[in-house]
Amino acid sequence: MTILIPGTGGTSELFSDYRFPFPFRAVDFPAPDSSKMTMKDYAEQFVHHHGIAPGDSLVGMSLGGMLACEISRAMEISQVVLISSGTRSEHLNPLLRRLGFLAPVMPFGWLQSLPTPPVSRFRRRLFGMFRKVDATFLNWACSVAPRWEGTEDHPNLTQIHGDRDPVFPFSYQREKIHHRLSGASHLAVLEKQEEINEILRRLLDGGHRDSLAAPLVSRAKNPVSGTEATSLPQSRRGGHPLTTSLPSHPRAPT
Repeated sequence: MTILIPGTGGTSELFSDYRFPFPFRAVDFPAPDSSKMTMKDYAEQFVHHHGIAPGDSLVGMSLGGMLACEISRAMEISQVVLISSGTRSEHLNPLLRRLGFLAPVMPFGWLQSLPTPPVSRFRRRLFGMFRKVDATFLNWACSVAPRWEGTEDHPNLTQIHGDRDPVFPFSYQREKIHHRLSGASHLAVLEKQEEINEILRRLLDGGHRDSLAAPLVSRAKNPVSGTEATSLPQSRRGGHPLTTSLPSHPRAPT
């Protein structure tokens, strides 16, 4: 199974136009059990909430990529793909890192209640997703991301990145990027959807060649917004508490 994880202000709708010839599903962020959770703590909660299993592959955008890296420290993950993300907080824009201390008091709930601004259809779609994300999660995520210690690179790590990303500047990871998206910003997952879809299909299709050509669609409750949303079916060992509660599967040879 391939799990698609959105960024901080997004939902599983970010991947609604993505299609693959193998099992996959896009998921949402549950509200953190505590505002004091570390990224490791939240990774454990996230894994159990969504039933992520050893051998799954993770595709994460922005914070979702950071979370995918953290999960891969604790259990055997087949492949990790980062879109507009990084493996360390140092890859974030320095201004965002410095402003992280303001995150706990940011009025995200109030911002979500504002009328939709008169912007493009593309921006209205983003604002619609932002409104559905739990405000507690937004405060927590914007606080923990700048303080995340990061991870070593997963052996099957692939990075897809726009060269005009202001959040995770391309120049900070130039040597690490496997697929450069010319002209793409931090929202490359939407701006370059067809290109990224094809990259992911080539990367992840190897173990699923006998799967159905079209995804099955089920209806499930969005754990963040409480609304019904479409769900598309489809490591590294460390000192994380997940390693004591999840079964160990050897990594398949590459």
